[in-house]
Amino acid sequence: MKETLFSKTLKYALYAALVVGVILTVTLPFMLDTYARIIHGAVSLTPAYRGFIMPFLMIVAVPCLWIVVEMILMLRTIPTGPFVMRNVKALYRLGTLLFILSAIFIAKCFIFITFLTLFCAFMFVGSGLFAFTFAALIRQAIVFREENDLTI
Repeated sequence: MKETLFSKTLKYALYAALVVGVILTVTLPFMLDTYARIIHGAVSLTPAYRGFIMPFLMIVAVPCLWIVVEMILMLRTIPTGPFVMRNVKALYRLGTLLFILSAIFIAKCFIFITFLTLFCAFMFVGSGLFAFTFAALIRQAIVFREENDLTI
């Protein structure tokens, strides 16, 4: 199966997201005040907020990078056929990671609640449900394909 322009573009966008994500994660401990100034216009973060937000962002960054890597690995199966059990397992892992991220964001609401935190939590829940649904669909497609291969 030939890789389409869309899947190539998506693959390059995911590689770019991975590179930017790794750079931001690695530089976060040194550049948090600068990032806060750029994004929020804050002059400096209070020590209490900085002490909370740094571990929170580092904890959230790792699953987010893992999600990007899983998506890159799934896209690499397109030329040979995406209906493989590895993609089903990857989608289940993605769904689990998205629910974990949702739980982390909901837990953050008990300490520092913002509209964006609630929005992210609910988006992660919805994305996790989508990943589980898509995994079940691909699993069923694999079953149908295997039955069809046995029939012929």
